[in-house]
Amino acid sequence: MRLVADTNIVVSGLLWSGPPQQLINAARAKRITLYSSVILSAEFAEVIAREQFAKRIRSANVTAADALARLARR
Repeated sequence: MRLVADTNIVVSGLLWSGPPQQLINAARAKRITLYSSVILSAEFAEVIAREQFAKRIRSANVTAADALARLARR
């Protein structure tokens, strides 16, 4: 299955548990294929760098740049 996930789904899937995380995990396991675009990637980079996510990113032991790189690899 091929999917384009919006930024909210990707951020939620990377930082919290629940259905969005299940989609990210399915992509990691190659059960689905996530597609993006330059515009969506730029939006993700802007959103994930927001202060409101800083504590959650630190607790996940990653940086915003790491999260963006992980998304790009998918």
